[in-house]
Amino acid sequence: MIRNIEFYNTPDGQVCCKPLNEPMFMLKESDTALIADMLTLIQELYPAAFAALSELYSRSELNKNYYHFRMVHRFIRCNFGEYDALSLDVNANGHLRFEDVRCPLRGECPFECIICKPTLDSKLSERENQVAKLLCEGFTAEEIGEELHISPHTVKRHIANIKTRLKLTRTNQIIAKFSKEL
Repeated sequence: MIRNIEFYNTPDGQVCCKPLNEPMFMLKESDTALIADMLTLIQELYPAAFAALSELYSRSELNKNYYHFRMVHRFIRCNFGEYDALSLDVNANGHLRFEDVRCPLRGECPFECIICKPTLDSKLSERENQVAKLLCEGFTAEEIGEELHISPHTVKRHIANIKTRLKLTRTNQIIAKFSKEL
């Protein structure tokens, strides 16, 4: 999962990535793990942005790595512009912090509030509800994975998504919220 990273744009349109306490690098098509994690985040939390990006770059879909790179590159360029060492664009909890990006198409772009500053889909998926219920019953991530026949990594991603959707920072907040509803 993506955590503790700052993104920023260069004047020539490149995307720079600066993980906390690590050197900066330019986003490249070969950065498949970062791209896959970002794409999963976009697809699960910002489905309208994912759909728009998919359609926008559909001509590239036969080259999967390039297609995914272009989608993530555009999403980052449109939502994270300036280098800001004080607050990371993806924080320790995996939450995204969008910025006002200077864009010559501001107010005219058909993708404004879709790709640029997208709306978070705050409704939990059926699987996220299942994970939350099992958390409330005291299951660990490994036990939830066994119960639902998914990997512990996938369970942790669902927990991170629940926190993001509900604007929570800790797992015990999920348990407190769902315990009241059960």
